[in-house]
Amino acid sequence: MSSLLHLAIALVFLTIDSALELSFISATVGYFHRSGANQYPFKGTDGSTILINAKPKGFLVNEGHTSNGAAGTALVIVSIGGWIVLWWMRRREKSNETPRPSRIFLGYTIWTILSFCLTTAALAYTFAVTNQTKGQSIDTTVAAQFQGHAYPLQNWSPENWEKALLALPLTSNKDRNYLNHWLHVIQGWKWNLIPLFLIGLVVMVLSIRVYLEQRTGRRLVRSSKV
Repeated sequence: MSSLLHLAIALVFLTIDSALELSFISATVGYFHRSGANQYPFKGTDGSTILINAKPKGFLVNEGHTSNGAAGTALVIVSIGGWIVLWWMRRREKSNETPRPSRIFLGYTIWTILSFCLTTAALAYTFAVTNQTKGQSIDTTVAAQFQGHAYPLQNWSPENWEKALLALPLTSNKDRNYLNHWLHVIQGWKWNLIPLFLIGLVVMVLSIRVYLEQRTGRRLVRSSKV
């Protein structure tokens, strides 16, 4: 019972954090869809005003899809599914059935392992892509030549593209504040993968522990009947 209680507590945190991660990612996707046609004016080296598109040509988004899948799996299958399984386990416990390993709980435990692996992949992938594109800057001469078109050089993660835009001498403080706000949202999506990873690890370990306790209880009942 103690392990089930601990698992329930861990699921509370996983539910909240996975929902938060989905919110960050959904907001980011909505932002890039809404602002895709935007152009931000900045001052060139010769004092002229140059317009740059909101998104570059080499925009890397697969890490976002992976993170979205990890958060969705953690919320729907592990969290919501976990509450259903715990409710069923509680009813099973009250019915005084002979303790035996539950195939339903075994299936759930396997999903917690798969979900944790997916979260681990999303965490590693997102940080790797961000680090690979870190420190890049926008060539203002090239940007001036491609006004009205997506910036063509290099590949960009969402975070580092926002940072590169903010590094330009933007002519509008409103644009700067807007980009800075969404940079924080994008960074929230990235950094929130760490607690999602840690909580997912706890849920996985507790699920395995509960299942092993079921197996141990079954063996003890068999031994007492011999």
